[in-house]
Amino acid sequence: MADPSRLYVQTLGQELPPQDTAAPSLFAEKVGRLARMIDDADAVAVGIGSGMSTACGYDFYHGTELFEERLGAFGRAHGFSTLFDGLYHVFSTPEEQWAFNLAVSGLVEGLPLGAPYERLASLLEGKEHFVITTNVDGQVPRAFGPGRVWLFQGDLRYLQCVQPCHGAVYPWREAAAAALESVATGPDGVPRVDGEALPRCPECNWLMAPWARDVNFCEGDMWRGQKEAYEGFLRRHLVEGSGRVLFLELGVSSMTPAIIKMPFWSMLAKNPRSTYACVNLGEESAPPIGAERSLTLTADIGAVVDALWASRGRYAAVR
Repeated sequence: MADPSRLYVQTLGQELPPQDTAAPSLFAEKVGRLARMIDDADAVAVGIGSGMSTACGYDFYHGTELFEERLGAFGRAHGFSTLFDGLYHVFSTPEEQWAFNLAVSGLVEGLPLGAPYERLASLLEGKEHFVITTNVDGQVPRAFGPGRVWLFQGDLRYLQCVQPCHGAVYPWREAAAAALESVATGPDGVPRVDGEALPRCPECNWLMAPWARDVNFCEGDMWRGQKEAYEGFLRRHLVEGSGRVLFLELGVSSMTPAIIKMPFWSMLAKNPRSTYACVNLGEESAPPIGAERSLTLTADIGAVVDALWASRGRYAAVR
């Protein structure tokens, strides 16, 4: 479970709201209601943001021991202290940029699957579900499988053509094998790759880039296939099916509300048999709709998933 004294990215500079876990009876009541909402739904649309990975201890928006251990040399050399800042830092040379890119890809690839992800996936087994996420750390597809996810912002374990000249993305270890072997730390303490080994597009020979959203993000074959699968899931259950869909929002920040939060609220308003639940350590936002169809849990996601896991089966029988 994440340390509740740490702020999620969406609450930078703000005080945490009152936590439901501070009132055990209220917390248990809300967890019970969430369990019943999951049980009652014919399908669950899950929206996952940065707070979910923070709940696993993977905080990419603050200076952490993990950052210092794996990426500290880059931060000291270039003047940043978080992984997120490093992703958008303008490096002096592509050789330095790519040494950092490869270190980040190796870091996220090697992180164990977080318990909240693993347990949530297990809780949803046997229930129709699909996940849309803004996270790029690879945790969502590892937990839920490639056929149930839309990686809206990409995945740092893949590379794309920097232009991009075509719609394919490539696993990073294969596409950057030569660059990975050439990483060396210079006398100034700055890691670099060999300029002759920089990852290049197999089609146009331009440099490649991590598959993470920026102005040249590749909404190509994988991305469009995931989008179509998500839209098909919603169509089957909201238009052709019963409409009993739970929109489950977990740790979604207010930096990009148009990706998950606002579409969830819009679909909720248009489908009277649907319901909505939000779990967030740092925000209390709720849709403008009756409380009988919505639930907000202000708590660490890890605590909520652990409570659901510990009590699975208990609440479903209580109506």
